Amino acid sequence: MQKRKIDPDLIRVLVDEGLSTQEIAGRVGWTVGTLRVRCSQLKISLRRSGKSKSHVCLAVPKAVFGQLQHHATLMGISESELATDLLKTIVQDDLCDAVLDREVAKAA
Repeated sequence: MQKRKIDPDLIRVLVDEGLSTQEIAGRVGWTVGTLRVRCSQLKISLRRSGKSKSHVCLAVPKAVFGQLQHHATLMGISESELATDLLKTIVQDDLCDAVLDREVAKAA
């Protein structure tokens, strides 16, 4: 089975964005093993740089993650980038209650 040729710069960009090896492999259509071998051959480090953002791991139901993947793909961005943008906007614009469709008790 022949693997698609991928521009090495694309892999570097995805690493710089902070994507995991599993996310990168999924984006380029390879297995994690193929990604690691190709990066070794191309002298591309899959290690995240020291300028890492603080990462938090969140449990997301598979169905919800599937929808997030779909929207991210349509937008041409990673799932983590879309999730980050959504959460930033919700917090910055104080939209938590509106997004969750909850009424806030008004202080008298």
